[in-house]
Amino acid sequence: MNLLTNANKYFRIITSLGIFALSACTPASSQEQIFTSKEGNFSILMPGSVVEEVNTPVKGITTRTWTAIKGESAYTVAQSTFAKKIAAENIPKILQAISEAAKKSNFVNGKRIAESSVIKNGYKCLDFTLTGVPSPSLQAESKKKGINVNNKLIYQRSLLCIKDNQAVEALVLLQSSEELKSKGASFIQSLNLK
Repeated sequence: MNLLTNANKYFRIITSLGIFALSACTPASSQEQIFTSKEGNFSILMPGSVVEEVNTPVKGITTRTWTAIKGESAYTVAQSTFAKKIAAENIPKILQAISEAAKKSNFVNGKRIAESSVIKNGYKCLDFTLTGVPSPSLQAESKKKGINVNNKLIYQRSLLCIKDNQAVEALVLLQSSEELKSKGASFIQSLNLK
């Protein structure tokens, strides 16, 4: 039970970042750029030259997010550092719990349409895709940034990776399955963990 309680705590910090980042970001230009964290433990191809950093420290967990808005899509990468190392044998259960919680909190009657476990540069990762009508909180934050997702079917593709006391998540919110297959896939695949 303690594992699920901790997973829920991690979820609230990591997967809520899409909402926090949407509320703090500025529309991006059409230029793609390689973004590297100040700590240098990841890089990713962001579809915009304007990426705003958001710090959200919470009880022993420091999370930083970077987001670009392009058209009607949001591209986010988040890095969390935990006060304590997460035991390797617990990581798959935590990843599953976070994925399930994301489905329930980001969508009304959300559906999982794809999921796979991967190892990426020593990180244990879960690559998952969700779809559904966005939750009221996601609709409200999206509307503030000029993205109309009200009662529309949207897609979320996430690659959530954990190693030791580090978590990195690449998350994209898109409005069509075509964009999911092209833009979503290329964004997720561009995440390079170090």
